[in-house]
Amino acid sequence: MNLTATHINYFFTCKRKLWLFSRNITCEHTSENVKIGKFYHEDLESIEIDNIKIDKLQNGKVFELKKRNSAPEAAKFQVLFYLKKLRDKGIETTGLIKYKENNRLEPVQLDEKNESELQEAIRESMSIISQALPLPAKKIKYCRHCSYYELCFT
Repeated sequence: MNLTATHINYFFTCKRKLWLFSRNITCEHTSENVKIGKFYHEDLESIEIDNIKIDKLQNGKVFELKKRNSAPEAAKFQVLFYLKKLRDKGIETTGLIKYKENNRLEPVQLDEKNESELQEAIRESMSIISQALPLPAKKIKYCRHCSYYELCFT
């Protein structure tokens, strides 16, 4: 399985969603939040390298745009995943997350500690994905606005 930054993002928000997404079970097309996110991204010239799609490179830094900071750890590790992929190609840089609703900027750097945590998240993600069945549905703080809500709880 070729992990993407979306897999890593879902690892930090909902491991059941990670498993479902890894099986190409997607519900994002019904989500109002995803539609808003696509609107926000219209003016960005994304860059695709292998299996990653970076929102934008700005002043040599990875730039990630998020609607709000409802899952800051997930956003951070998504950018760290990009930075690791770029480092593997010989490109050393840092990242920046912009939260649209409050115009907040958060710098992200792939240091030893973050890289170690990212590697652990990758290992755990692969373990979850390799399971035959998804984890049972369990209500967490991200469920309320999740596009998978009906799939999990109806």
